[in-house]
Amino acid sequence: MESGWTQEQENYVLRLARRYVRLRQSAAIDVEDLVSAARLRWWQYASRVDDEIDEEAIRRHFFVHVKGAMRDAVRDSSPVKVTRSMRSKLDAYQQLTTVDIEHAIDIHAGEPTYDTELWMDLVQQLKRLPERDALILSLYFEQDLTFSEIADILDVAVSTVTRSYQKTLVFLKKNLQIS
Repeated sequence: MESGWTQEQENYVLRLARRYVRLRQSAAIDVEDLVSAARLRWWQYASRVDDEIDEEAIRRHFFVHVKGAMRDAVRDSSPVKVTRSMRSKLDAYQQLTTVDIEHAIDIHAGEPTYDTELWMDLVQQLKRLPERDALILSLYFEQDLTFSEIADILDVAVSTVTRSYQKTLVFLKKNLQIS
């Protein structure tokens, strides 16, 4: 074998590459790309390591480096870089068919009292918002995401999110007669 891998290592690399190809987010990467990334990472490691290291340590390092190389290749091939927490938030919001603001209203005894009429008017106006504008407000206020994080989730420009946010605030202030 040109890679210097044993048959067991070669089988592991191919099996792992096929698994990662099934789980990929982009069609821009295939089995050969992953095997190539693993070969490159292993070659880089082997050129740095001492010859005095024992076989068991080399075997453990092989599995770690190969898996890491393939994970990096899959991650780098993704068209949009989305962290795990962002992915879970995005999945949760994609399941919504309508935005329900009721869950955000939770007035407890002993808290300072607010203008209840204004609060209910605000809730009604929020229900009238287009789904995307309500989603932007929800991500911004409830999830404490930045405009750039929201833009990544929605796959739009940051300026689009900012413009939509500002437009929504103007709409709410106008309809609630707030100066």
